[in-house]
Amino acid sequence: MTPGSGFPTSRRRFLAGAAATASTVGVAACTDPAGDPAALGSADAATGRTVLLSDRQGFNRRWFASNLERVHVPESIDELATHVTDAIRDYGRDVKVVAGRHCYENFAYNGETKAIIDLAAMNTVGFDPERGAWFVDAGCALWDAYREMLTEDGLVLPAGSCSSVGAGGHISGGGYGLLSRLHGLVIDHVTGIDVVTWDDRQRTATLRYVSDDSSDADERDLFWALRGAGGGNFGVIARYWFADPPPAPEQASIWTLAWDWETLDTATFTALVREHDALVPELPDNAFSLFKLNHVAAKQVAIIVQVASPPGADPVVHERTVDTIVSRTQRRLAAVATPTSLRGNVPGHPTFTRVPPTSESAQHLTFLEAVQTLNGTGANQFGKYKSAYARTGFSDAQIAALDEWLRRTPPGLQPDAMAQSLVQVDSFGGAVNRVAPDATAYPHRSSTFALQYQTYWNNDSLPGRDDGFPYRQQSDAHLGWISGFYGAVYADTGGLPPANQDGGCYSNYPDSDLGTHATGDVDRALERYFLDNFRANERNLVAIKRRWDPTDVFHHAQSIPVE
Repeated sequence: MTPGSGFPTSRRRFLAGAAATASTVGVAACTDPAGDPAALGSADAATGRTVLLSDRQGFNRRWFASNLERVHVPESIDELATHVTDAIRDYGRDVKVVAGRHCYENFAYNGETKAIIDLAAMNTVGFDPERGAWFVDAGCALWDAYREMLTEDGLVLPAGSCSSVGAGGHISGGGYGLLSRLHGLVIDHVTGIDVVTWDDRQRTATLRYVSDDSSDADERDLFWALRGAGGGNFGVIARYWFADPPPAPEQASIWTLAWDWETLDTATFTALVREHDALVPELPDNAFSLFKLNHVAAKQVAIIVQVASPPGADPVVHERTVDTIVSRTQRRLAAVATPTSLRGNVPGHPTFTRVPPTSESAQHLTFLEAVQTLNGTGANQFGKYKSAYARTGFSDAQIAALDEWLRRTPPGLQPDAMAQSLVQVDSFGGAVNRVAPDATAYPHRSSTFALQYQTYWNNDSLPGRDDGFPYRQQSDAHLGWISGFYGAVYADTGGLPPANQDGGCYSNYPDSDLGTHATGDVDRALERYFLDNFRANERNLVAIKRRWDPTDVFHHAQSIPVE
């Protein structure tokens, strides 16, 4: 498909205020200087506009683009290549691409960013009757994609549960959510991608369509790479295509269970974690669990389970099946630790700011109700994240580390300051693991658990002004706690999850502590994100980067290297 031709008109256009965790084009990691928030840039190109203070701030309040000079806002896929050409010609590597601004690290918002391409206005979801496929623009928020595909055709993407996260970055890294055990990752359903690539010799950007049916082998390799490693590595993703998205469930049932920390001594906590580890592999594929191992300051540990109705399931049969699963699971868990009802908000993504159904029996909902219930984003705060995969449950030493660090308050913080600190253990596997690890760039195809270590804090600092007293001390305490926690859990493997099918990390949860270009150890991170797909396999990401971006224009702290 040539740029500017043949692109369908959407059935509906959403003007989303926040959208994707889009692909990033950037520079090596650096510490954000506070700068002067009032010193707004005004440099314009033909396709740029004046910088607003809001343009400088990421969703994570830690990240601030203090030296931003220009913002580009393409309104359609046809305009994107022109914006990319203008921006890169003027600023080179110092261009970043964003939409939902949810990147966990400062790949887009840092002191060296000079221009931003904001994809928020590229937020169309629709069906192309000529191609016979659905499309989702990179700037489209996940909630808008869910609502449109469900109401128009009863379809769904097995994507994430934070409503303002968008398609661009979420899908490029793999994209998983509460339906992934049933339907796999979002990339497992992508059949084509529109992407803007850069030709440094011609000094121009080109919009191209790539798929497994591309006649050019290099384009087929690019399509492979963009499904799992597309974030800020090879170009700017504009649109995803889905020839046969899975059917949406008619119903989804949600239930919760909690345990008061005051009832969990070390022996009981250990027994509970072990029982959960044994339970997850036995869950049916249409069930997804989120085990919230919250810090003791949150008062409770909790589990949230969603069970979606399989395609064609009778509602009565589904409800009876769920009630049986709930009853059996409750008996198993109650045998090792006395449960209670969930009280208060659940920290961490998803369900950050809302309370799910607190009944210990299942609440049977329509699928849309379930999405609305668990589709939370939360307030803008400061946050730090780490991730891991596991094929088996926690070892005895790891459970001991969990028990110790979830009870520990860092020096300088009051105990209640840790109420939003946790490790979330997601059930994994199912349909995700029925795809070969080298079928896409995303390699984690044998894991049973996906873990996300999280800590959040907030304060009254002005945008970009969190480096002074007492804000720096507050952030240092949280960062020190999560680093110490993570290192203790993985002490037996050098402080990090192993870089193999028994471990690894998720590239959509980037963690600069794993390694960056600036610190000379970026391979340590990339080997954990992409395993053998990074360098070892015949088809590998380094070789594809060398083919499509030999001058390394699409560069950020953990981008794929050319060599």
